[in-house]
Amino acid sequence: MNQEAVLNTPAPASASPVQIERLRGLLVHAALTLIVLLLLLAAWLVRSSAPYNSATGVGYGLGLAGGLLLLGLLLYPVRKRVRFMHGWGPLKYWFQFHMVGGIFGPLLILFHSTFHVGSFNAAVALACMLLVVASGLIGRFIYRKIHHGLYGTQASLKDLEQAMAREFDALAPALQRMPLVKQELEGFAALVSLRPAGGLAQAAHFLSLGPRRMLAARRLRRALGNYAAPEDDHRTAHAGVSSLLATIDNALQAAQRRAQFSSYERLFSLWHVIHIPFLCMLVITALVHVVAVHVY
Repeated sequence: MNQEAVLNTPAPASASPVQIERLRGLLVHAALTLIVLLLLLAAWLVRSSAPYNSATGVGYGLGLAGGLLLLGLLLYPVRKRVRFMHGWGPLKYWFQFHMVGGIFGPLLILFHSTFHVGSFNAAVALACMLLVVASGLIGRFIYRKIHHGLYGTQASLKDLEQAMAREFDALAPALQRMPLVKQELEGFAALVSLRPAGGLAQAAHFLSLGPRRMLAARRLRRALGNYAAPEDDHRTAHAGVSSLLATIDNALQAAQRRAQFSSYERLFSLWHVIHIPFLCMLVITALVHVVAVHVY
């Protein structure tokens, strides 16, 4: 079957939005990787040479700044729950500060300590801080599964169902000419709609959807190979295949997100019950550490 007739996509004069988005993602990942490597190098230099003392000068300033940021983490939950603070600016900016403080506060504290633990109360405070950081990273991951972006509004099951329907509708014309691709896509849609009985079976189904989606995407790419294009139409065919693959990936991800949404909502509620006490414990242990350092 002629792929030009199937896809009917003209050759782009410049990079497609999918390619631009992919390039932007690669640049962001490269920048983040470079920042992490530089931080690891700085941490190794500080730990090995101890260029400052945590009790004075630069070391003390790092600890003070990190401690204030950690204390500021409480502002976001307080802003959410205290009525007279509801008019103090959009909540998303408080959440942004909470996220940024949750990263840079612990980082400054680690550099303040020169990556050494000098006392028992410091060890307890450090352990609580790392526990809150780990909890925050888990919460950030779950948060993105039930919101429109990191700082967006909370999604609903209806939103996700509509998004999934749009993605599958966009594929309908091409799937009519590609029965193998249609069969694979409908098979994954049927898979995500399953509701296993029993807690263990539901957990296994929930955890397996990601790997199964990647396997389905691989099979769909192989199925697309059955619709070869003539050599003289290679550029047009490649553009059409790239566009179709992007739409297929979007449809698979929309189906997976819709299937996992309710479970992520329950996990996020449970995470809140755990994270807030961790945060309070961190503030208490940090205050005890500060008092112990200055008094004794």
